Amino acid sequence: MDPASVENALEERGQEIARMHPDLSEVRAAVALTVGRRLPRRSRRGFATLATGLACLFLGAAAATAATGVLSPALDAFFGGGDAPGEALPEVRVPSWLRPAPGFNAPDKVSLLASAGSEHLYAYRQGGNICFGYGDHVGECRSPAEWSRELERDRWILRGPVGKAEALWFGLVNTEFASVRVEYTEGLPEEVAVTSGGFVAAIDRARGPKRLVGLDASGEVVASRSLEADDASP
Repeated sequence: MDPASVENALEERGQEIARMHPDLSEVRAAVALTVGRRLPRRSRRGFATLATGLACLFLGAAAATAATGVLSPALDAFFGGGDAPGEALPEVRVPSWLRPAPGFNAPDKVSLLASAGSEHLYAYRQGGNICFGYGDHVGECRSPAEWSRELERDRWILRGPVGKAEALWFGLVNTEFASVRVEYTEGLPEEVAVTSGGFVAAIDRARGPKRLVGLDASGEVVASRSLEADDASP
């Protein structure tokens, strides 16, 4: 097989692979097909080159799918220098502690990612850092790389519990999550939607919180965290 034929074959197969978006199991199956096959001596070198190239393209496509499928597009754009996701708030709706004041470097824009009643999850950029405000309780600022690494590693970032009558949990999640379910020892579970890569869950301590469960679009469990130890908190 001459070099030009190999290059043409690679290009054609690469286009097919890009359309397929293979996962790791498919990659392994494709590579396994080339193992142990005996070919005519004349064609072995060309086939080996083609098989190696196809395996690299297949693996590259799978890696690209995994890399781009982890972070919420809204959060990914935010971490990359874009606007904060969610609803851009007019100044009158921005929390007082984030508004301009003497000696305070107030953010230019503040967005609302998610809400539960009067509790809100805010997003903003300050001093080159990505920041999230957990209601009127506290704000957290870190570098975009730090936020990205934690979400890629842990799937979700949880902050809480905050509050007394209600235990508030604020969360950032990757693309696997569609909603978050709160399970109790008493009564029916409650479910909150994920919006713009975030959520706020207001948990009733009196009902015996049991578990916080992240669900995908089909209702399958993505991640979970026990809440039973937090139930004893004052």
